[in-house]
Amino acid sequence: MFKIWFDDYLLPSCAHMLAGVAEPLGPSSTLAGIEEAEAFICPGNVRYDAARMDLAPKLKVIARLGVGYDNIDVAAATARRIPVVYAPDAPTISTAEHAWALVLAVAKKVVTANATLHAAGWHAFWGREESKGMELYARTLGLIGLGRIGSRVARFGQAFDMRVLAFDPHIAPERAHALGIELVPSLEGVLREADIVSLHVPVTPETRHFMNAERFAQMKRGAIFINVARGALVDEQALADALRSGHIGGAGLDVFDGEPIAPSHPLLAFDNVVVTPHVASRTVAGHHRIWETTLTQALQVLRGQRPPHLLNPEIWEVRRR
Repeated sequence: MFKIWFDDYLLPSCAHMLAGVAEPLGPSSTLAGIEEAEAFICPGNVRYDAARMDLAPKLKVIARLGVGYDNIDVAAATARRIPVVYAPDAPTISTAEHAWALVLAVAKKVVTANATLHAAGWHAFWGREESKGMELYARTLGLIGLGRIGSRVARFGQAFDMRVLAFDPHIAPERAHALGIELVPSLEGVLREADIVSLHVPVTPETRHFMNAERFAQMKRGAIFINVARGALVDEQALADALRSGHIGGAGLDVFDGEPIAPSHPLLAFDNVVVTPHVASRTVAGHHRIWETTLTQALQVLRGQRPPHLLNPEIWEVRRR
């Protein structure tokens, strides 16, 4: 039987996939038994660096539970001829839906209205100009990144009769045109025109904190900012400053630069900021899909089969020799 190390508890609905096939190891704070692991099943809150890989000399595959893989040293895995797989399609639907839950909650002031009604009664929210929400019809949605999730978020925007712009240097104009989306040649072009800006890019050295004071200043006054991608994309102090000045009209955030965040986090002080604790993909269906995709690929590698979502495909043929 294969031996698989888990740094998160196995989802019960996927336990049948290991029956008679693999023995689960971990999770354990002492890492007892990790030296027997042939596969790592990786959540996003653990760092998988060379030192951790070397604890498991029998390791044959590293499988990420989700899309983002900035917590995995792919280069170190490649140097050890260890395939790294991830689940890029699995969280798409749930994450795109959550982005729109945040858009609507911020634009329609749902959270503030709900809290005010509970605390002070029906009429307390009326009579203030700031209580008025944003109508989305004929507004402009600006997407930074037009991959799997960004493309689906665009479809929801079109359902609201919004104009949809996107900046993504990796997407062909023909692809954007087929989706009914205006591809803008510069990030600044999207920021200047969009009433709602939503991030859908990975964290790289080039994108870390790329949403900074300069970028927020380029956004339309009163625009809404949404981030369900990665917290490290955003200079959070710059966002707080832009909200405090009133230049940014509100924000919906599922991710933060350093998680979990403390109750004293500056972005929690704003009534026009709606936050969730990195749960965009955490629906019943989405969670199951992530686990099923991850385990399927881990088992494929252990059986010598090529998985569909390799982060280091260049080692596959070399590894088979």
